[in-house]
Amino acid sequence: MASDFPATRPTSASYAPPPPPPTAKPARTPPARPPVRPRVSSRRPIPPLIFLVVLAVIALGVWFKVLQTDQARPSSDAQACPTPPTVTEMDPTTVRVRVLNGTDTAGLAAQGTAEFVGRGFLVEATDNDRSGREVVSVGELRYGPRGAEQAAFVALFVPGITLVRDTRADDLIDVVLGPDYTTLAAPEAVAIAIATPVAPTDTACATGDPSETVEVEPEPSA
Repeated sequence: MASDFPATRPTSASYAPPPPPPTAKPARTPPARPPVRPRVSSRRPIPPLIFLVVLAVIALGVWFKVLQTDQARPSSDAQACPTPPTVTEMDPTTVRVRVLNGTDTAGLAAQGTAEFVGRGFLVEATDNDRSGREVVSVGELRYGPRGAEQAAFVALFVPGITLVRDTRADDLIDVVLGPDYTTLAAPEAVAIAIATPVAPTDTACATGDPSETVEVEPEPSA
């Protein structure tokens, strides 16, 4: 079927070609950064010579402290070993003693015990000395701070005995008989010594507590 209207063609005047596609712009490359130089500290390390000087000063300080300790030690020993106590008359029945054998002679402690009991002393034990100390001469009379007066009194009965003060907390007196012990002083000599008291001068000091190293049970050799 034919159209009532004729087909129209676009004229050259009314036709326009399509626009060209947009062209892509080249990507920008960021400018290269200059290389970063590492920072150099203006501080210089401590020279080895200064380090050695510091070590020398520290060593001198340590030695000075050690020398001060050594110099103070004699005064401490003097405080631990005071002058012997003054002799005063006492009742022997109030003095507790323990007679110990400091030699290899069998029965020496038993002999001393019988003599002390005969003078009225309260002998609490008879045994061998187990302190490990070497007992010489007449023997040792060991006591603590609380038994100083008792020790001075007992020493009158054993002339020549060495007084040894230790750290025991009670007033118990240990009479350790040595190889030169023979018998107690005569009652007349003890009475004269009490009438003209003179502090014992033969004094030694001991560390530790011998009362903790001596067994109470007597042995046959005592």
